[in-house]
Amino acid sequence: MSKYILLLLISCIWGSQFFFIALVTNDVGAVTLSLLKAIIGALCLSFISLFLKIENSSTDFKLYVGIAFFEVVLPFILIAQGQKYVSSSIASMLIATVPIITLILFVLFFKKKVSQFQFFSIFLGFLGMVILSWPTQAMSGSGTVFGNALLLLAAISFALSLILMEKLDNRSPVIHMRNVLWIATIILLPVAFIFEQPLHLDIDRLQIASIVILGIFHAGIVYMLYNLLIKKEGALFASFSNYMVPVVGVLLGYFILNESLALQHMIGIFIILCALLLSNKQAFKSD
Repeated sequence: MSKYILLLLISCIWGSQFFFIALVTNDVGAVTLSLLKAIIGALCLSFISLFLKIENSSTDFKLYVGIAFFEVVLPFILIAQGQKYVSSSIASMLIATVPIITLILFVLFFKKKVSQFQFFSIFLGFLGMVILSWPTQAMSGSGTVFGNALLLLAAISFALSLILMEKLDNRSPVIHMRNVLWIATIILLPVAFIFEQPLHLDIDRLQIASIVILGIFHAGIVYMLYNLLIKKEGALFASFSNYMVPVVGVLLGYFILNESLALQHMIGIFIILCALLLSNKQAFKSD
C-alpha cells in the first residue's frame, strides 16, 4: 500500500504546480523559471544531504547528465512554451502519453517482455485520462500543431528520463537527484543568459514565494520521491503519476473549491483507478 501513497503524494505535488506556474509565467521566461526551480531544488536537496551518510556510488556521470537533460532541462522548457499554444485539457492528455511511450521504448529498444495485463493497464489508464480531461466545450482554439508537438516531445523526454532513472544504483535518492539538479542548473545557466534576462525580473512577493515553492517542492522534494518510487516499483509504475495528476486536480477542485463533478469525470477517475490496480500485477520481465 505504501507505493500507492507515494504515487498519490507525487501526483498531488505535481498536480499543484500549474497553479504556481500560472502566477509567474507571464513575468518570468520559461528558461529562467526552469533555472530558478533547478537551483532552489538543488539547494534544498543539498541541505537535506548534509544529514545523510554519503555512500560510494557506481553511477556514471553521463547518466546524471542524461537524466538532467531529459527530465529537467528539455521538458521544463518545452512544457512552458507548449502551454502558451495549447489548452490545459489537451496538454494534460499529451503529457499523459508518458506511460505509453515508456512502454513502447522498453519493448522496442530495451527488449523487455510485457504481459497482457501490463499492456491493458497502460492503455486503459490512457483511455480514462482522455475521458477525464476531454474538454466539455468546443475544441476550437484548443491548440496548434506546434504546441502539440512541443508537449509530445516533452512526454518523450520524460519517458526517456524514466528509463534512465531506473538505471541509478541504490544510493540515496536525495544524493542522486541533488546531483541531477545541479547539473541541470549548470546547463540552464548559460542558456538563460543567452535567450532571456534572469537578472532583470520584475516580480512581486507572491511571485517570489511561488518560485520558491516550485523549486523546493516541485523540483527538489518531488524528484527525490519520484526516484524513490522508481527504485521501489520500477519506471513503468512510476509513470502512472501522469494519469493521477488530473485525478487529484479534479478531486481537489470538487472537495475544496466546490467545483462540479460531472459524470464524465467520475467515469474517467474510475477507469484510471482500475488501471492502477491492474498495474499491480507482476507483469514486467527482462529477457
